[in-house]
Amino acid sequence: MEERILEFVRSLRNRGVPVSTAESIDALSAVEAAGMWDPEVFRASLKAALVKTRKDGAVFDELFPLYFYGLEGSGEVASPDEELLARLEEELRAMAAQNGHNPLLMLLLAGRGGEFESFIRAAAGAVGTSQLVTRMQVGMYTRRIFDSFDWERMDEDFRELQSRLREAGWPEEDLEELERIYQANREALRRQVRRYVEREQARNVDRVPTSERVDRLMLRPLSSLDEQELQQMRRAVDVLARKLRNKLSLREKRMRRDKLDVKATLRRNMRHGGVPFDLVLRTKRLEKVELMVLCDVSSSVARVSQFMLQFVYTLQDCLAKVRSFVFVDELGEVTSFFQEEEIERGVRRALSEAGIAYHARSDFGYVFRQFCEKYLQDVGFRTYILIIGDARNNYNDPCAWALEKMRDRSKGIIWLNPETRPFWDTGDSVMSEYAPYCREVRVCRTLRDLENAVSSLLV
Repeated sequence: MEERILEFVRSLRNRGVPVSTAESIDALSAVEAAGMWDPEVFRASLKAALVKTRKDGAVFDELFPLYFYGLEGSGEVASPDEELLARLEEELRAMAAQNGHNPLLMLLLAGRGGEFESFIRAAAGAVGTSQLVTRMQVGMYTRRIFDSFDWERMDEDFRELQSRLREAGWPEEDLEELERIYQANREALRRQVRRYVEREQARNVDRVPTSERVDRLMLRPLSSLDEQELQQMRRAVDVLARKLRNKLSLREKRMRRDKLDVKATLRRNMRHGGVPFDLVLRTKRLEKVELMVLCDVSSSVARVSQFMLQFVYTLQDCLAKVRSFVFVDELGEVTSFFQEEEIERGVRRALSEAGIAYHARSDFGYVFRQFCEKYLQDVGFRTYILIIGDARNNYNDPCAWALEKMRDRSKGIIWLNPETRPFWDTGDSVMSEYAPYCREVRVCRTLRDLENAVSSLLV
């Protein structure tokens, strides 16, 4: 159990919950003092030691069932009455003394469902669940784990027990009751195995991928990821954003250190004959970037946009101001979604609740005109405008003059295009009409491209 608690702590840390080594030790001590017999007391002990804020409490509540399966009630199993159980245990002890015992058979007949977990974990360890990542694999792994209990031998042991009890003079109604209990608890065990496998699958998906896995994912085109890879990518984006944020915080801390201004010091100390009694320090002013993000959320670009929004808002404390917009053929501001919700929930809302037609045909020209009419006055000389889109305008008027006005008002326009350069200006693409007004135009197909684009703005 100690190993499982430490694994749970690592998962909390991966999800951004700050848990120190001392708090991990406190959690182990709290569990040792409170015990594990009462699931609610066990849960409360861990939560008191590991959780400090309401936000962290929500993460704790989400992850707890994935790591402490088996502490829930086992009322679904069938159990014999006390008298029958006492006689059965006596016979099982006698049988074990002669032929050895089958511990799982004893649990099945006694109806001790709360103790099934140790057998399930052992069987799962032998089968191996590290590659269990999709819901489609749950049935296969359930079958593998359940079949590993060697039911052929289990049935033989049960038939032998029935024969011994019949020879010992047990009435047939008691033997029939044991048969019913055995079959019912066998099915109860199957259900518990499936729940265990479902939790393992959810836990595997929830894990932050290894550095090697992250490196591979960062080079995969975002449009080609399957659902399981998308979930891992969301964790990877969070980790990368936090690393970049820490790097920026360290740079900011170093830049705050005042440096000696040699010229000013010599001028001030002329009255002392050039002896530097009074030092003059030079302070470098730090200015954070303001960012306006315009994300194309048409089907071809939506994935890049969703990861950019997640990236930007994880880093928002490194920016002076962030405003976000999504568009297809019209513009909708989604800044408030990230003020009201967690980042992941805010991203989901931005991709579905911005009050625009998500399944329309792209019209970049109209979107840029709309931006100039409604929001251009909010753009300042410290504001970067970050545009994510493929510039496929469906043969509408590109309105490049509107982009020129946005450029003149801002510090610069950065355009991220999820298509590779050979596809620019093919078909309805008007990338070459927009590129002259952009400070930078980059291909952005992978998480690595996304990270480099954000880093270039901040570092």
